[in-house]
Amino acid sequence: MEKKVVLSIAGSDPSGGAGIQADLKSFSFLRLHGVTAVTCITSQNTMQVKNIQRLPVEIIESQIDVLFEDFTIDDVKTGMLFDEETIRLISKKITEYNMNPVVDPVMVATSGDALSQNTFTTSFKKYLMPKTFLLTANIPEASRLAGVKIKTIDDVKKSCKKLYDSGPKYVLIKGGHLDTTDAVDVFYDGKTFHEFSLPRISNKKAHGSGCSLSAVITGLLALGETPVDAVRKAKHIIWSMINDGYTPGKGSDVLNHSCEKILPLNLSDDHVVTWVELKDAVEKLTSFLPPSFVPEVGMNFAYALKNAKTFEEICAVDGRILKTEEKVKLCGGISFGVSRHVASIVLAAMSFDKNIRSVVNIRYSKNNLDLCKQAGFRIGFFGSKNEPKATKSTMEWGTKQAIKDLGFVPDIIYDLGGIGKEPMIRILGKSPKDVLLKTQRLLKSDIR
Repeated sequence: MEKKVVLSIAGSDPSGGAGIQADLKSFSFLRLHGVTAVTCITSQNTMQVKNIQRLPVEIIESQIDVLFEDFTIDDVKTGMLFDEETIRLISKKITEYNMNPVVDPVMVATSGDALSQNTFTTSFKKYLMPKTFLLTANIPEASRLAGVKIKTIDDVKKSCKKLYDSGPKYVLIKGGHLDTTDAVDVFYDGKTFHEFSLPRISNKKAHGSGCSLSAVITGLLALGETPVDAVRKAKHIIWSMINDGYTPGKGSDVLNHSCEKILPLNLSDDHVVTWVELKDAVEKLTSFLPPSFVPEVGMNFAYALKNAKTFEEICAVDGRILKTEEKVKLCGGISFGVSRHVASIVLAAMSFDKNIRSVVNIRYSKNNLDLCKQAGFRIGFFGSKNEPKATKSTMEWGTKQAIKDLGFVPDIIYDLGGIGKEPMIRILGKSPKDVLLKTQRLLKSDIR
């Protein structure tokens, strides 16, 4: 089995969240073989950087040389370079081995501690910028390198142009530090600006996100992606890793490089928000729902775009939410245009009230139905024995029938099943959050 080989020239982070450790995890995520040349040994954790020891340039150079002697290296990224002597060495090696590096101008750690010396900016601009293939800078880094105060997207674009004029073939300025509702990254190829926007993850301060982003971009380039597509796809991957992050220590979160639920590409802003809200709701539902409430056939959870009219505009679980002996677990992903069974319910409800955009199904039992009544829910019912023979979708017909009988869209619609069909209770709401609140309300009614 052959794998592409990707090189990271960067510092070591013993906490495993950033530096070469994060780079190797990122390369592994893309099924690439990662190799490293360590520039600095740091004593740091998720809270602070205590010490930095830059390795002798002879050792850094030797690492690079032995790697190029042995491997055909497909792409290279640089991270923490620390000082002018290291920068000058890396600049020389870029020329010697004809590298086209992705360069992450690491200056400050997530904790706020410095990762570079005072002369870094001047030497970086003089020796490394002219040899950079793709520069990946955050707002503070771009501001220092371009000499521009960045407060708006227009400022970002001005900085992109200034940085581009300094030598890089492509410039990416990340928008995490910008005061905008969404996190907007700007990519510039010398002619066209491309903006990539995803919802800001406000409760996360992800240690190593910059290292991982540049590493994923590098890996995608090695796999043949164009620079603009590599940046676009990397943003979705890193966003998902941050969103699925965890806190192993006492400080910042770290990315989950084992994340399996990657935000789908090519989604509009409305699609992204819908996907995120449903994904978060599914995770919360599986954290508190007792296994006894899961039907034998499993559960599904759906959420429609505003004014949705087709199955492709319904986001749902692509698979099932199932029960084990001790917990409830999502088996599958979250996607659009899947699970027509539950999507039919949402579309049918929206044909009467466009605000009712979400639904989840739970196990039917007399006790569960009584809990719905005790919770004060408005309840609808349909019986399969009344279903016309020519019906294409039982769920569409049954949902509409229950609503017509009541004259409004209820909180609950249930049926008693039939031959080969398990009886079911369905909880309807305006959003996944609304459905979750109703589910929790139902559980609080359970006094067993």
